[in-house]
Amino acid sequence: MPEAAAEPDVRRLTVGEYDVGLRTSGTGGPDIVLVHGIGASARYFEPLAAELSAGARVHCLELPGHAGLPRPREPLTMEGYAGVVVRALRLAGISRAQLVGHSMGCQVVVEAARLAPELVTSLLLLGPTVNRKERQVLLQALRLAQDTLHESPGVNRIVFTDYLRAGPRWYLRTLRRMMPHPLEERLAGVACPVAVLRGGRDPIVPPSWLLRLAQARPGILLGEIPGAPHVLMWDRPEEAAAWVHRLGEASR
Repeated sequence: MPEAAAEPDVRRLTVGEYDVGLRTSGTGGPDIVLVHGIGASARYFEPLAAELSAGARVHCLELPGHAGLPRPREPLTMEGYAGVVVRALRLAGISRAQLVGHSMGCQVVVEAARLAPELVTSLLLLGPTVNRKERQVLLQALRLAQDTLHESPGVNRIVFTDYLRAGPRWYLRTLRRMMPHPLEERLAGVACPVAVLRGGRDPIVPPSWLLRLAQARPGILLGEIPGAPHVLMWDRPEEAAAWVHRLGEASR
């Protein structure tokens, strides 16, 4: 792991009627934006952000209704979240960036790349949801429960306290917006370099789903971190960062 970095610059941006959190670390190099999954916050990105910030400006973005931010009156669709993300990045002065999404964040960054291709230089999708064979709330709840058995106590504590902050009702309402989103179809409309990465012990994202995503468009890179669970970037930040760097090279 790199040496401890300075505390991130923490901002709250107002985008229309929505509040967005932005935690920025690093002092130079390319802009890299990390987008969390449903119910979560930027906290589980901290090891990856520390790994990347030695050579880049890393922005951990927190979506409306998450991380203690005010909940919108109605849950946003994946396209709706993407619109907020694009406007927030422009407001922050970020004009070109590598986007990294985790879980539902993958759905959001794919929509952002479709909405503003001039902004996005590459996409790294970590544990992308939702497996098209299991787009049912109960099945996803089962897979999440299975995954917690493989996660470290530290990240389980972060994720579940974040879920409590978001609130069960908001979580379920957002889940219903997330569930039908056809990532495998939407990915076909993305022009920039893309890589899709799963943890080898992730029950939420099976290998068959990754292979289906690779068929969306020629040139999509596939990867797996052996032994890693769904929150693969928490315990294995160096390997996740290597994929960010690989895509950075491919997009130059």
